[in-house]
Amino acid sequence: MLGRHKKKNLCYNKLLSALSIPKLFWRKSIYLYPSGIILTAPKTLWSPQASRHVQKQQDKFIDEGYNMREFELLNHIYRSNNQLPDSVTIAPGDDMAAITINDSQVLTAVDQLIDQVHVNLKTTSLKKVGRKAVTRNLSDIAAMAAKPLAALATAALPRDFGQDRCDELFAAMRDTASSYDCPLIGGDMSIWDGPLHLTVTVLAIPDGIEPVRRSGGKVGDVICVTGKLGKSYPTGHHLDFQPRLKIARALANYPATRPHCMIDLSDGLARDLGHLCEMSNVSAVIDADKLPCRDHATWQQAVGDGEDYELLFAMDHAAIGSPGGWDALGVAITVIGKMVACENNTPAAILRLNDGSMIDLKDRGWEHH
Repeated sequence: MLGRHKKKNLCYNKLLSALSIPKLFWRKSIYLYPSGIILTAPKTLWSPQASRHVQKQQDKFIDEGYNMREFELLNHIYRSNNQLPDSVTIAPGDDMAAITINDSQVLTAVDQLIDQVHVNLKTTSLKKVGRKAVTRNLSDIAAMAAKPLAALATAALPRDFGQDRCDELFAAMRDTASSYDCPLIGGDMSIWDGPLHLTVTVLAIPDGIEPVRRSGGKVGDVICVTGKLGKSYPTGHHLDFQPRLKIARALANYPATRPHCMIDLSDGLARDLGHLCEMSNVSAVIDADKLPCRDHATWQQAVGDGEDYELLFAMDHAAIGSPGGWDALGVAITVIGKMVACENNTPAAILRLNDGSMIDLKDRGWEHH
């Protein structure tokens, strides 16, 4: 029987062979990102000629249909949920998973932040980078209406990062976590030749409020969103947003306003609304003229830019005092549409333009690459 490392190397070598990369450039480290493949090699071997060869072969590899897409991979993972033990009460597919420990439910989620993917270290302060690494995970806790408990973090630091910058980054992560009553209690760190790569794992508890799932939406529910949408990157909102922890728990704690389903908007309204529809087995129709756009964003930006970190949820229409929306804890909540029955038993997220025409939002939204 092949050992674990030998099997890993065989898979690695098979992939490099598929890329037609000369063995001179092979290295026992390969990094798979959602949009494709990123390879690294020692600087002594990584000549400009090698880099051009890898890029050319990678493009060919992707063009021929081998591109690994984030949501295809996730769906593959979800198909094995039925193999999990009974102690897992919320399986992969929601904003957080949950497991029972000594008759108590603990929710957990992990997310990553990579330089040049989620932030740009050349133009962003380490204080804001550290803050975002933590708050994007806290937004997942808000999506479940849970209460933060603790956080752990890992960091793969560039070789030239330096002690002072490391201290500044850690302080930002520690202080941010502490400010949301989610103390940073441990982690791991390494040095490498790649970009800054952070991961944060958060733990949360229901604390008397049943977690709100992505499933549960019903035909006739109104679809609501907190805050504004679009232009998160050019306005800096993706760095400065406030996780909607208090609003989520306030809504979920009151039976009349408890959402039937909820998600935080990280991948864009189009994709995340699609997730609610799929998990609830309903369709949705939202109106372009009702979207609360940030900084004069277009409807395309409002549904597709991503990283808004607002709450998107569906609830009983009878709970809405005003047909257009209301205010909760100083944050505007806007009604943007309604859940409707599926056609041909196929959930869909549809946008209705001002002229009455309908646009299927499938494949719109932001994918992490």
